[in-house]
Amino acid sequence: MKSIQNYLSLLAILLFTSGILAQTVAQTNPIITTEYQGATFTSEKSLVENLEASDLLSYSQLVIANPNLASLTGADSYTIFVAADAFFNAMEEEERDAFLASSNEYLQKQVLSTFIVLGRVDSGSMMHELKKREGQPLFLKTLSGANVGVKIVGEDLVLFDTDHQVRIIASDFYHSKGFFHITDGYFLPEGKE
Repeated sequence: MKSIQNYLSLLAILLFTSGILAQTVAQTNPIITTEYQGATFTSEKSLVENLEASDLLSYSQLVIANPNLASLTGADSYTIFVAADAFFNAMEEEERDAFLASSNEYLQKQVLSTFIVLGRVDSGSMMHELKKREGQPLFLKTLSGANVGVKIVGEDLVLFDTDHQVRIIASDFYHSKGFFHITDGYFLPEGKE
């Protein structure tokens, strides 16, 4: 019963926040621009167009290799948690090449869809909800069907499952269909390792 109440609370917050953001964007500036490490991201560009202009090229390669992934949402907006290239660069070369290989499309889709959430989920909404929960985690239903937890560690938002966690290192970047946040890594969905 409590999980249903938590889910309904989150849904209400997301809908409320999305409505306010949509009104604010429409009233003030229809194009939102943000910067990250010298790259400029804008709400008028697609996710791939934004990422191609940054140092997030490995992630961009994954999205390009899986062009139907974003369209699988069937939604007008979605939030994506993007791994920084430092994560891919820290992998052993053989492991990285195997993961990024086009022959590994199934695993790529599993990992990527675990980090896509329908709707626009900004860091402020997540922080607000977590503070209301007084230390209890928030769970986001992802495109893969998995629930990925969100908690505060220190001052950072952290995504987690039973055995893994990744930190959100930069947040609230717009693309034409929603938000993306940059993480320090990925983990495989539970039961997929």
